[in-house]
Amino acid sequence: MPEEIFVGSGNVFEDIELPRPKELLAKAKLIHCIDAVIENRGLKRKDAAKLLRRHPKEFSLIMNGALFDEVTIGQLMDYLAALNGHIEITVCHRPNSV
Repeated sequence: MPEEIFVGSGNVFEDIELPRPKELLAKAKLIHCIDAVIENRGLKRKDAAKLLRRHPKEFSLIMNGALFDEVTIGQLMDYLAALNGHIEITVCHRPNSV
């Protein structure tokens, strides 16, 4: 019997039917970018936490996704900006579907 293959939507949070999947994906992408900036700057997470004036344990929990519900997209954008990360927002009009 052949294996069943599931083709994802491109949003794992949607695929596993979590509430607010687009918001969760945006947070995950921002966390990934923050981690990349930290690594590129040669910092450790505890050093980044100090720069951001966050408790290292709390910052680590945020970065590991354990506090997804407690952190906002705005806070993550602020962290990225404070670490000299690049933020670019693109807003597009999506035509109505028929």
